[in-house]
Amino acid sequence: MNLSHVGIVANDIEAMRYWYMRYFALSSSPKYRDDERGVSCYFLGWPDSDGAQIEILSYDGRTVDPSVNHVAIATGSREGVKFLTELLRTDGNLIVGEPAETIVGTYMAACLDPEGNRVEIVDR
Repeated sequence: MNLSHVGIVANDIEAMRYWYMRYFALSSSPKYRDDERGVSCYFLGWPDSDGAQIEILSYDGRTVDPSVNHVAIATGSREGVKFLTELLRTDGNLIVGEPAETIVGTYMAACLDPEGNRVEIVDR
């Protein structure tokens, strides 16, 4: 078994789609729309990867609070964590955890996405 996707319910799926694509080099599916259920969504993933995806979805006429505790995205290195953290900070994103080693040995920083979900940037 493996993880298929993590869903993030958003008020503005276009802004969220752009943000995740910009900072994490994700590509996007076309927009899916289910008029019967009143749902629109995008699936974001890494090119040439069979790994898990991020689903950004919205429900017509319903405003939501952030509904994900956190998403962790690996850069592959400590340098990648530092670089991405500084890029996010420079672009005005809120950094809620500075780069540091955790008690389990992961090097990590954290920021908030445009709708307030915690995004952890990890080395592995």
